[in-house]
Amino acid sequence: MKESRLKNMDEALRLFLDAVVPTDRTERIPLEDADNRVLCKDIAAPLNYPHYDQCILDGYAVRAQDTIGCDARNAKAMSTATQGRVGRGLCMSVHTGSAMPPGADALVPLEDVMEKDGRILVLKEVKEREWVWSKGEGITAGGVVLREGMQLKPTDIAMLAKVGITRVDVYDRPRVLIIPTGDECVGRDSSLSPGFVYEVNGLMCCLLVKRYGGNPTLHDIVPDDRGKLAHALAGCQEYDLVVTIGGSSAGKRDLMGEVVSSMGRVLYHGVAFHPGNHMGAGLIEAGALTRPVAFLPGYTESCAVSAFMFVDPAVRKIGHYPPSRYGSEPVQLTGDLPTPVGIRAVRKVNVRDGRARPVKLIAESADPGTYAYIIVPEETSLIEGEQTAEAVYLE
Repeated sequence: MKESRLKNMDEALRLFLDAVVPTDRTERIPLEDADNRVLCKDIAAPLNYPHYDQCILDGYAVRAQDTIGCDARNAKAMSTATQGRVGRGLCMSVHTGSAMPPGADALVPLEDVMEKDGRILVLKEVKEREWVWSKGEGITAGGVVLREGMQLKPTDIAMLAKVGITRVDVYDRPRVLIIPTGDECVGRDSSLSPGFVYEVNGLMCCLLVKRYGGNPTLHDIVPDDRGKLAHALAGCQEYDLVVTIGGSSAGKRDLMGEVVSSMGRVLYHGVAFHPGNHMGAGLIEAGALTRPVAFLPGYTESCAVSAFMFVDPAVRKIGHYPPSRYGSEPVQLTGDLPTPVGIRAVRKVNVRDGRARPVKLIAESADPGTYAYIIVPEETSLIEGEQTAEAVYLE
């Protein structure tokens, strides 16, 4: 594959995402399963929150007018109400979350009172409704609590539970069919002999798709045979996205681009990034349906980077998820990062104490610490050791 034919990375991603359609499938699920799911409709509160006038602090419920002028030098003594109602000159002990007693309209915090001779001395004036959370002040019954398109977090789910909601309507998880290919691949429960390797890329892609919010299905290994590859691809009707692994390079057994073309059309084959420049994307016709397919290289490092760059945003678009927001930090490189000019490169580094050591993507054990990726732009051919670069945590 000639470098001049490689599609620009940004253009390739745009073309691929244009072919991806957000799902319209929905499901109703319990709150316990709703973390990170995306709402498919607005949620209205069935009741007020709080559903009663609520005390915000520990202290004494009072009538605000009885505290006018109170301070440390002009404390006012109050008796404790005994009939369940706060009247003139009376107060009642309350706790955080207590309902405001009848007759009271404010709260004096514990730190602003003293107890003397069986009575309560109020040392500070309070205003009406001070330290009181009024009924419906947080959420009003019938009002929208959360809107369609919001990705739920644990704090959102807790808020929904506060107003009595037990189930929510969300978009279905994107269904992704992952098809590993290659005559050289065998299952991980098989014995290895020279010329054969365990099929591990399917496992890796399944785990990544789950992280991205998708629901992956791992197909059996398909050999490098046009008919068998086409048969596997034809079973994609129930899926939103197809990801194939292997067969995307330029050898005699690399048939994926040809097979995709015979079943639909290839959007591009070859992208200006490394590792992974042999990947491609297309559309396949399956009955009356059209499905997007990303065909990733079989080399594990290339497959991983292709998934980071293309499968992640595709799954998120299908599932109505917001784009990934990966953490990053500046690091000082301990060695050179050479890259080809005109190619966007992704390089793995082991990060420890602000310093980043370049390592191989897969075939090198990681030192203690953590690892990240340096994304080198097309116009850069070398980032020299001891320079500062931005490390992005893609995993």
